[in-house]
Amino acid sequence: MKASDFNLSKELKFDTAKGRTTFQHSRMLILEANAMGLLRQQIIDAVGIHKAREILLQFGYQDGFADFLQMKLSHDFDSENDLLAVGPMIHTWEGIVRAVPRGEPRCDRASGEFFFTGRWENSYEAEQYLCFNDFAREPVCWTLAGYASGWCSAFFGKPVVAMETACAGTGDEWCDWEIRTPPAWNGKAAPYVAALRQFGI
Repeated sequence: MKASDFNLSKELKFDTAKGRTTFQHSRMLILEANAMGLLRQQIIDAVGIHKAREILLQFGYQDGFADFLQMKLSHDFDSENDLLAVGPMIHTWEGIVRAVPRGEPRCDRASGEFFFTGRWENSYEAEQYLCFNDFAREPVCWTLAGYASGWCSAFFGKPVVAMETACAGTGDEWCDWEIRTPPAWNGKAAPYVAALRQFGI
């Protein structure tokens, strides 16, 4: 199977008798974006922006890691690159963001090198942040970064961290992202690494 063959609409199962929607073995929830945006803002207001970033990174990481395991166990992909690339496809299908990888990923488990980059367009997270706030000083798509970190860490078998190098929430036209191992960030990812330490990063 190629990553481009993935079709979430064919993977979801709706069981109205039990009130459950599932993707493989995981229960799925379909929630309205404005409601999620309000919850996100309430977390920021309650605990401050740095603690909110930590919570939402962890939330995203768990989501991405779990999705990867479901896909790896239930599908037979043509190549490792197809397995890696289906992560952005899932986020796109879910309506969270249009995730567009850029170039060929670099993945060498023996040497510990990992690099994957691309663009997020129409991020619901940046959109919702700007419903409540002025432009931010730092990137705000924390659940997206957490998801990408979780998906790629599960794929690589070693910790990697996703960060935005541009963000619509700071006034950029779109969000650019890079995923590297923690040492390869040269300290720039320190708050993200600290937030995800409980996952072995």
